Amino acid sequence: MSVTKKTLKDIKSLGTKKGRREEKLFAAEGVRLLEEAVRHRFLPETVYFAPSQLSERGERLIRQFEKQGIPTVGIGARELRSISDTRTPQGIVGVFALPSRELAELYRTRHRTLLLCENVSDPGNLGTLARSALAFGFDPMLLSGACADPFSPKVIRASAGAVFALGVALTNESEVFDFVKQKRFHLVAADVKGESSPAVLRRRLKGGKLLLAAGSEAGGLSEAILRQAEYRICLEHHRSVESLNVAVAASILMKQVFDSKLR
Repeated sequence: MSVTKKTLKDIKSLGTKKGRREEKLFAAEGVRLLEEAVRHRFLPETVYFAPSQLSERGERLIRQFEKQGIPTVGIGARELRSISDTRTPQGIVGVFALPSRELAELYRTRHRTLLLCENVSDPGNLGTLARSALAFGFDPMLLSGACADPFSPKVIRASAGAVFALGVALTNESEVFDFVKQKRFHLVAADVKGESSPAVLRRRLKGGKLLLAAGSEAGGLSEAILRQAEYRICLEHHRSVESLNVAVAASILMKQVFDSKLR
């Protein structure tokens, strides 16, 4: 297969939110991320690679894609750089179809712990939260307000490929509140003014379904979420630090929930 200038331009456009929305596609770059896509059975529609830039792992990955019938397109190093989002391209870019982002389609009755991110606009934080959510069984992850695009290159990299396995639903406050009521979830807000978390998680919520809400570092959770929350919890830490990074704090809380389910 050959590649045209228009195709390269279209792939480059996937680095923007507008491009991803219009094409209904997103791109992921690098050997490790594409290996994670394979591991989670989230396969690309097409793979573009520069033979001169591929490592042995990259070459094995290309052969694996070819065996699975996925189109692979060899291009020049300069062409690869033109569609790359990184300073040091690894010679391989996969183009994927955007998955469903509707809560009603992603939720399953087996899901008992979910994460809600509200106004988490930093891609690094959102990607880290996705990685922790997958690690600790918070699936799907709900996004509300002005969150970063979960399929932007920076979020995908920060998630270490977790977005290939984790359901990510775009939602709003009204839908969240209806969902919590209908599915009988405990809405728990991460709040610096809340009570210490271990007692809440172990005594009050054990055996129940939980939706943990985390907000931006700058503004925290909205008043609407805080009013609707059944519990507000916080992490105890040394007073020399005013607050924790949202990704760190929510990850610790998710781990505490994960541990409480194993007791």
